[in-house]
Amino acid sequence: MPTILITGCDTGLGLEFARQYAAEGCRVFATCLDPATARGAADLRGDLETLALDVTDHAAIEALARRLSGETIDVLVSNAGIGHPHKGFGETDYPHWRRILETNLIGPMKLAECFVEHVARSELRLMAFVSSRMGSIGSNLTGGTYAYRTSKAGLNMMVRSLAIDLAPRRICAIALHPGWAATEPGGRVPVEESVAGMRGVIRRAGPHHTGSFVTYHDQPLPW
Repeated sequence: MPTILITGCDTGLGLEFARQYAAEGCRVFATCLDPATARGAADLRGDLETLALDVTDHAAIEALARRLSGETIDVLVSNAGIGHPHKGFGETDYPHWRRILETNLIGPMKLAECFVEHVARSELRLMAFVSSRMGSIGSNLTGGTYAYRTSKAGLNMMVRSLAIDLAPRRICAIALHPGWAATEPGGRVPVEESVAGMRGVIRRAGPHHTGSFVTYHDQPLPW
């Protein structure tokens, strides 16, 4: 069975990714900010190891890559991220914006650079990045939410560039929109459904899908 590395497994989508992959019999490395307090991850059963990781800590990412240096990672799921207070023009919280960029954009790039060799050893060779339709420039009809939108738009551009740069190594990089998942107030899509859909996209992905930005229903989204 494949080996899966998932970030942001404390709660929500990451926890559900870990649960579903472990239930399927995959070997799972589930990272959390603090495994000691991530009760949901601790309760999961299967071939699963919970590891500490803050994706804004580049030294920690490097250390984890060294710790797992002998492992082949078939699927890297970059899920860790922070949400979007709906701030409009004139309400910008700049320290929070920097924190969002570090978590949602720069951390995933560091993760890709540190784990590229682990993924390259695999036959599947897949990097999946949980993005958002909020990062789609073509779909932005309402404005606002500058920090979150720019972090996800940047992530999408990063995925597109990764797809080009890693194509010679046959590594597939994709960006996934999980839907308005019920991890936040008003979310309509059950977390289980969102993750099952994204896992389906991941399962079907291959070299010809690299550089794509799709919904959990596998529908393409405008950049």
